[in-house]
Amino acid sequence: MKEHGIKILYGILVLGFIISIFHIINGKNGAGLGNVIETLTITSIVLFFSTLIYIFYSFKYNMKKVSVWFLLILSCPLALKSLTHLTKEYSLEFTETTTPKKFLNEVKVDPNIYNRDKLKIEKLIDSLIKIKTIERPAELALRYFNGQNYNDTIERDWAIDLPTNLECKEIIVDTLFYSKHGKEITSGLLITKVFNEYMNYPKGGIEFSGNGFVYNKNDFKPIKLLKYSVGGYENYKPCSKRLRYYYLKKIGTFENEYNMNDIRFINPL
Repeated sequence: MKEHGIKILYGILVLGFIISIFHIINGKNGAGLGNVIETLTITSIVLFFSTLIYIFYSFKYNMKKVSVWFLLILSCPLALKSLTHLTKEYSLEFTETTTPKKFLNEVKVDPNIYNRDKLKIEKLIDSLIKIKTIERPAELALRYFNGQNYNDTIERDWAIDLPTNLECKEIIVDTLFYSKHGKEITSGLLITKVFNEYMNYPKGGIEFSGNGFVYNKNDFKPIKLLKYSVGGYENYKPCSKRLRYYYLKKIGTFENEYNMNDIRFINPL
């Protein structure tokens, strides 16, 4: 252990860098960076604890080795930060929401109205998917849309920002939130059930994906999808759970934003 321990520790470090380089070379559409960060995080945690074990295995022998303390100091910041983050994330699993009680959106809506509104939004989204694009009059200008340049008085946009290359099987409104007096829908959580050829490749399969959205019936685009989304699920329930985790817990804890069930989400104080 004394002879080979330091070699093993440096081997862990080198292996982490090699895997990171592999991800950089083969990563596509931004996935490479995420994989590199994940690899370095795991490497730091493994290296940190391995170094601690190595030091305490023979403290008198190892305490004088600069190379050992170098590895410990190198891996310590990211390892401790990651462990703190993981602990905090794990604790969220046992919390219904991280929104402070005084800001919690607890507007009560009649169940019949709620179910009717869910159906209304589902039908609206389904129709937006079918029409694909929307247009409205605008000033004469040169515009670019969907790979083409237009020099006219029409503003074009996607009807809803959902993937157009996937066959949509079902639209499911998971949750709705309302304005202060419960008269207007303000936001919600949306789950789409699609056929994805890359699920269970090469056969393809059903994928459930989730998005948060804000709703304004008077806007050019009444449904605006938010930046946080989840995907890759084969069933509705885990997709819904993860989506709720993001919008009712995580963004209000880690992202310095308001959860969707926070009254400040739509109208910041």
